[in-house]
Amino acid sequence: MTEERWRNVAIGLGVVFVALVVIVVATSFPSGPSSPTARPSSGSPVAGASGSPSASEGEATPSEAASAPATASPPASPTPSASPTVPPSAGLATITFTDFKLDADSDSSGKARTFTFKTDGPGSVKAKLTTKTPQGTTKFCLKVGSGKPVCRNFATGTLAGTTTAQGKTTFVVTLIGTGIATPTVDLNLSFRAKDPSVALTHGRFDGTSVEGYDGMRFRVKVRSGGSIATRATWGGKPFDYSYGLVDPTDPGGAKNFTGNATGIDRTDTVTPSRTWGGTLLNTESGFGRTPLTMTVAWH
Repeated sequence: MTEERWRNVAIGLGVVFVALVVIVVATSFPSGPSSPTARPSSGSPVAGASGSPSASEGEATPSEAASAPATASPPASPTPSASPTVPPSAGLATITFTDFKLDADSDSSGKARTFTFKTDGPGSVKAKLTTKTPQGTTKFCLKVGSGKPVCRNFATGTLAGTTTAQGKTTFVVTLIGTGIATPTVDLNLSFRAKDPSVALTHGRFDGTSVEGYDGMRFRVKVRSGGSIATRATWGGKPFDYSYGLVDPTDPGGAKNFTGNATGIDRTDTVTPSRTWGGTLLNTESGFGRTPLTMTVAWH
C-alpha cells in the first residue's frame, strides 16, 4: 500500500472516531432541563458562632421573620374580664427609716430590727430595702397577718403584700445582716391607713461610740392634719438625747429638743402636706448595747 493510501485510511478512521465520541457525549445527558442543587445562603446565621446574637425561645431572628411564609391570623379569642377588685378605703402612707445599722445573724446577742404597722381595709403594701454600705446582704422578711413570713437575702430589693380585709391587718417587716454582715440600710414602707403609725422594736440606742447604733432617723410625708407624734424608750438608764424635726424646704422652721431621760413622748404640729425629717439620737458615748423601742405616728 502506497504512502498516500495509508494517509487516506488514517484520515477516514479519525473521522469515524470523532463521530462516535459526539454520539456518546450527546446520549449521556437527560433530555429535560436539570434542577439546581440547593445550598445554604451565605447570609444564614451560623449556630454557635462567637458573638452572634441568639433569639430567645419562641422568638424569631430578623432573618427568620423575613423569610417565614405569611400565615393568616387565627380569630381572636374572647379575653376574660379581670376579676373585680375591692377599692381601697384608706389613704396611702409612706415613711422611710434611714441610715440605721443592722446586727449580724451570727451575733448571738444580735436582734432583727422589727417594724410593725397596721393597714385599714383592702390594699397593697410595699417594703423597699436599700443598702447604704457594702457590708454584705440583709435577710429581709415581710409577714402579712398570721401568715408565714416571706424572706429574701437582699442588698437592695422590694417585698410586697396584699390584704382584702375590710378591717385592720397587721404587717411585720424584719431585717438582720446575713452571716457576719452588719450593713447600714434604708427601709421605705408604703401602706394604706387612716391613722398611720409604725412601731420599731429591737432598735439600738448605744450612743456616739458606735456609728449607726446611736438611734433612729426617718422621713415621713405628713398629711393635711399636720402633726408628728414620737414615743420612744431606751431602758432604765437616762441618757442625754436630741430629737429634731425639719422640713428640708424650710430649714428655718426646724424643731430641736434636748434632754436627759429614759424616753420621750412628743406630739408636734408641723406644716401639713410636706415631707419632714426626724432624728432621735443618744448624744452620750453610751456603755454598750442599749435597746430602743420607738413609735412614729403622723396625720
